[in-house]
Amino acid sequence: MRTEPLTLNDNDPKVIAARGAENNLFDFYSLQAKDHYILLTEQSIEIRVSEIGSGEPLVIVPGNTGDVFPLSSLLAEFKGRRIIAINRPGGGLSEGIDHTTVNIREFAVKTIETVLDAFKLETVDVVAHSMGAHWSLWLALDRPQRVRSLTLLGNPGNVMQGKPPLLLRLISKPPLNKLFFKLLIPSDKSKALNSLKTMGHSSATLANQPKALGDCYYYFRLLPHYLISFMSLMENVAPKIDEQQLSKVQQPTLFLLGTKDTFASVGTGNQIAAAISNCEFHTIDGAGHLPWLESPEECGGIINAFLAKK
Repeated sequence: MRTEPLTLNDNDPKVIAARGAENNLFDFYSLQAKDHYILLTEQSIEIRVSEIGSGEPLVIVPGNTGDVFPLSSLLAEFKGRRIIAINRPGGGLSEGIDHTTVNIREFAVKTIETVLDAFKLETVDVVAHSMGAHWSLWLALDRPQRVRSLTLLGNPGNVMQGKPPLLLRLISKPPLNKLFFKLLIPSDKSKALNSLKTMGHSSATLANQPKALGDCYYYFRLLPHYLISFMSLMENVAPKIDEQQLSKVQQPTLFLLGTKDTFASVGTGNQIAAAISNCEFHTIDGAGHLPWLESPEECGGIINAFLAKK
């Protein structure tokens, strides 16, 4: 039986520390965010949406458990856009969820669609990473009229032959998953980014990140609902999106994959891109699963050029 809390207390020191770390990271990249809290009525869960900038809307759907903060350096490249960044349930100071209690595809589509409805957005450009890209592919397939274009960053979840590294796969296997999860949270805060090495990022890349990014990884993983949200997401593995389903994606699609991404090879990336009828595929040399960490300017430039065509 799950006993971890799913709500957050704003006066909890862990919540205060996580929020402070994110504020410092956003300040580092000159990002000014306005928070919105949107209710998913069926699950009675409030999710946090970070609105940044002004202009044509650009919806961001992050990966992993759903924290927006890892994308900060990339968001800084989207000048002149109104960024609607969804902290998925369980991440980014949204309320938590036991993902094993929902039909994950229906829940994913409804979550994003609820945000679009709240902001009165009929059709949008979507930029999404990893599991968020998997969710966004489902949105593009099930609600095609809501998606103008789709940008996929890193291996997009459980698509074709892609799969997470061994440690993340072990986290999906009870009863030892809590033990393996603890390996992701070093006792030394200065080593909080080390888990990204398993995703293909070099020590040099990680050493070049602002201290506030490491602080965010450390403090957000300590939030009281993070454990249940993360492990249940791993347990309720998103059903595979195969080549036949990808062929039904009609929206213009951009796919960026780091050549060192440990979730999928460049060969698999080529196969994914070839399966989508209108897909532009770029590799980011030497980059890992979060390709913008190595080169936010390159990734931002490619994405902005792609969006300018729409």
